[in-house]
Amino acid sequence: MNFLLQFADRVEDALRRIADLGAWAFIACIVVITFDVITRKMGFQLPGLGSTRLQELEWHLHAVLFCTWLGYAYLRNGHVRIDVFSAPLAPRTKLWLELVCCLVFAAPYLWIALPNAYDFFMVSLRQGESSDAPTGLPYRWVVKFLLFVAFLTVAAAVAAVAARCLVALYGTQDQQRRAQVPFARQD
Repeated sequence: MNFLLQFADRVEDALRRIADLGAWAFIACIVVITFDVITRKMGFQLPGLGSTRLQELEWHLHAVLFCTWLGYAYLRNGHVRIDVFSAPLAPRTKLWLELVCCLVFAAPYLWIALPNAYDFFMVSLRQGESSDAPTGLPYRWVVKFLLFVAFLTVAAAVAAVAARCLVALYGTQDQQRRAQVPFARQD
């Protein structure tokens, strides 16, 4: 059980670092949006930095934010969760429900989504895909790579949550306390 806790801790640390790194895209996004609005309102654009490129860069930066935070959000229970059904359940029942959902729904979905996201990225990379707009950004494969990264982070997060659920269900009292599964607390 200690191995599962160490695994979950390492995965969570890695996902936190990825999310922290991706968070810098928020500042870049603010700068790009501000620059785009100001240059459009003042009626000038820098060569090579037209509004089309800036707007595409905005959604690329939004993709960085979403894709780097997705796995970490699941770990921190920061995702959308419909608690109408699970709120009245006992903490142990919530743990079983989460573990079963990880194994029955998340794992098979990721088993299918990961290779498809990888293929989606590789086709784009091999084709040298760029924006459909003549003045748009090149390297569309970067965003598609981020989608693949997002699925990897979710897979890692699902594995860490499943490990914590197992420890919380079958570990010693000390191990159960250290498992700290946020959704299973009785508030």
